Amino acid sequence: MREDARMTTPRHLLVDPDNACDYHLVSRCVQRAFLCGRDPLTGRDHSHRRRWLVERVEALAPCFAVEVHAYAVMANHFHLVVRYDPKACEGWSDAEVARRWTEAFPPTENGRVVEERKPEAAELLLGDAARLERARRTLGSLSSFMKHVKQPVARRANLESGTSGHFFEQRFHSGALLTEDALLAAMAYVDLNEVRAGIASRIGDCADASVAERLRENSTEALAAYLAPLASGLGAPAAPYPAVTLGAYLGMLRGMAEATVAPGAHRPGRVKAWLARTAVLGRHQRAYGSKERLRDWTQRRGLRPIESPFAA
Repeated sequence: MREDARMTTPRHLLVDPDNACDYHLVSRCVQRAFLCGRDPLTGRDHSHRRRWLVERVEALAPCFAVEVHAYAVMANHFHLVVRYDPKACEGWSDAEVARRWTEAFPPTENGRVVEERKPEAAELLLGDAARLERARRTLGSLSSFMKHVKQPVARRANLESGTSGHFFEQRFHSGALLTEDALLAAMAYVDLNEVRAGIASRIGDCADASVAERLRENSTEALAAYLAPLASGLGAPAAPYPAVTLGAYLGMLRGMAEATVAPGAHRPGRVKAWLARTAVLGRHQRAYGSKERLRDWTQRRGLRPIESPFAA
């Protein structure tokens, strides 16, 4: 049984309210319906909606206190790997909050963004201290980020289908990534979703995952550079994180994809190790990392021990 299926854990225990941390997030469509893919019952293909989600994430991440490391949009759910800093918003100036807010929620007219009205909207927000503080807290909230990623997509999909009601399940899964290995495993797990599902046979065919963006960076300079967030609302990181180059990461993904497509083939030891680590991600635990980090994380929250740590 999945750990999150046994009980509902309060979000404040799952997401650290004081310290920056990486997370694997998963949000499912209601009743696991095929609302972003081909419905096997009706034959209708809604796969174009996947791009709506990607565009929404890319638009909001630079405004909220998150960095996006990886994403994948499937037929009935989507994954994100993000870094979230709950205290980042406290260091933003009022003007910065107003700028971020008007970029995330710009003034519109007849469904179109009105760029020339953004300065006026920002000034109005700066003149209302209570509203400005609410905007700061919203932009600094991981739950609010997920809410505002999903809401416009749900409305647009309902309008397209001529229906109403929930599109996504209200609650989303979040698993804390406590070590660099956990972060890299989560990124690989997410980027290889389409390969594991049999939709793609190699990483170049993963159209609705962040690896597609990584492959577009395939220059000599980019391959030698450390992985950078795909979208960031936290600004430039103080140090490269995670400390692996794009070339090494893509090489790791290719090896894992080949082993997934041909499970009987010889697997190098390094590929076996990373496949084992990504397999743990499929358990949807509250947290991932070494045995020591998991013990500390659960004890500080008064939670049951997690019995599936990554191998050393």
